[in-house]
Amino acid sequence: MFLFYSRPLTLSIIHHPLSINIHLFTKNRPDILTTPFSESYLCSMKTRFHFTRGEWAAALLMLTIILASNIFYFFYDIPLKPSSDVHRYEAQFQQFALEQQRLEDSLSAIRHQAYASRAKSRSDTLPPFKSQGKKPLYEIIKIDLNSCDTNDLVTVPQFGSKRAAKLVEYRDKLGGFHSLSQLQEVYVMQSIDTMKLKDYLYINKQKIIKLNINTATYQELVSHPYIDGYLTKLIIHHRERNGPIHDLDELQRITHAYPELIEKLKPYVVFSDQ
Repeated sequence: MFLFYSRPLTLSIIHHPLSINIHLFTKNRPDILTTPFSESYLCSMKTRFHFTRGEWAAALLMLTIILASNIFYFFYDIPLKPSSDVHRYEAQFQQFALEQQRLEDSLSAIRHQAYASRAKSRSDTLPPFKSQGKKPLYEIIKIDLNSCDTNDLVTVPQFGSKRAAKLVEYRDKLGGFHSLSQLQEVYVMQSIDTMKLKDYLYINKQKIIKLNINTATYQELVSHPYIDGYLTKLIIHHRERNGPIHDLDELQRITHAYPELIEKLKPYVVFSDQ
């Protein structure tokens, strides 16, 4: 038992067979008197919680029964009694599922038959369909690269006015194109795949303007993209001293030009005296 005071205190409990002495020590009075409890009071407290031998036996029996029932419920599972009608119910479920499937199949067949009859009646009322053939959305008209102008070239994909002007300018200096690969010789055309231009351009080689090596002036010779100033001087010097040049082999002996250059000049030069 504890006693509380307003002042701070230290509690000491001394057990005695006959009485309990509680010594309270305060700050101001360390020798405060000790309060004993009477022996009769303790006996009355014991009688409040006293049970007879029979009552103790009944309490222990009740506790044992409760504990045993809990253990039995926890460790022992009562098996369910199997029902004898399970197989009968499963058979009924299967029969019900088969009936539902049969009804669904019959409904699908009825719908299909109704759609078929409706389509047939509609086809009988409509006139027979005649295939007109697939018409192209547009037709590509190819352009002759040796006779077109800038207005024609701007209609080709990836061609603008400046690129078309540069191409026409180079064509006029060259005398005409004899192959689409020559388009790569123009700086503004090097970023274009020339193979894709076959659908839009073609070359008429009959319209190539050829250069007469024996009658062309210095300005006409040097203006050609394949003939530079050094070759022009050699050609004119040979013409003045030895006369006209007769063929490409003689031109190569006179100028010592590379065979690749002579091959490129073949479509553009002639060797007549007039």
